Amino acid sequence: MAERFVEVRAQDGLSLTGMEMRPGKAAGACLVWVPGFGVGYDLPQCARLGRELARRGIAFVSAGLRGQHGGVTGWRYRDHRVELARVGGWWEIFEESAWDVAAWVEHAVALGHRQVVLAGHSFGALRAVFYLARCVDPRVAALVTVSLSFGLRALDPETARLAARLVAEGRGEQLLPEGSWPHGFGTTTVSAQTYASWWRVAPGFFGPGGEHFAGITCPLLVLYGSADVGGQEEIGLVIRLARAAPRAEGHVLEGVGHGYVGGEATIAEAIAAWIATLALDEEGDRART
Repeated sequence: MAERFVEVRAQDGLSLTGMEMRPGKAAGACLVWVPGFGVGYDLPQCARLGRELARRGIAFVSAGLRGQHGGVTGWRYRDHRVELARVGGWWEIFEESAWDVAAWVEHAVALGHRQVVLAGHSFGALRAVFYLARCVDPRVAALVTVSLSFGLRALDPETARLAARLVAEGRGEQLLPEGSWPHGFGTTTVSAQTYASWWRVAPGFFGPGGEHFAGITCPLLVLYGSADVGGQEEIGLVIRLARAAPRAEGHVLEGVGHGYVGGEATIAEAIAAWIATLALDEEGDRART
C-alpha cells in the first residue's frame, strides 16, 4: 500500500491538499472522499477508512476543501502570483465547493482508474450531490452518501435576511451574531456569505422539487449508522428525491455513529461490496452488447 499527500488547484486557483492511498496492486476503482463541515481530509478516521478500502483493492483520495476547519488561511495562485485567502467552514460559499470537488475528481481520473466513485460524508455528501447536479460529470461512475446531513432544513429566515443584507453591504465575511447557527456542525456562527449561500442552495436539496438530488444520474448508495442521527426514514427520502438515479439502495450499518470512529471497516466493507456489484453490472452490459 502506498500513501502520500497530494495537491490540486481549484478553478479559482486555490491550492487544496489531500491524502491518497493506493493498494499494492492495480486498483480498478478510486473513491474520492468529501469530508463534512469544518473538518479536514486528514482526520484519523479518514486515514483508517482509506486503508480499509485500499486493503480491499480500492484506491482512496481524501479531498481537502476550502470549507475545512473553522477559519484558516489558504494560498490562491492567480496570474503567476500567490495570494493569501481567507477560507474555512465559516467563510465557505457553498456553490464554490463544486470547484473543489471538480479538482479532486480530475485528480482521480488522472490516476487512470477504471471507475471513479464520489463519496461524501455528512455535509460533504451535500457538496457531492451538488457537484453532480451542477456538473453532470459522466466520469463519476457512482455516488455514495454516508450520514448525509439534513442540517440545512433548519435555516432561519430572519437570519437569512440579515446575512443577505450584510452581503449586499459588502460585509459578507462578517461573522453572524453568536448563536445564529445553533443546530450543529460544531459551531454556533458562520459568516454572512456562508449563511446566505446555504439559504440559496437549501431549496434545491429539501424543497418540493429537490432538483439537486434529481441531478444524480449514476448509481447511488445511501448509508447511515444505527447510532447515527439518521436512518431508514432519511434513506427513503434521499432515494425518492434521487429519482433519476438508474439504481439506488440504502443500508443502516450496525454500531456505526455519525463520526464513524470505530466503524471504518464496516463502512469500507459496505462500499467495497457495492462497488463490486457495479463492476458485475458493467460486465453484464458489455456481454449483452
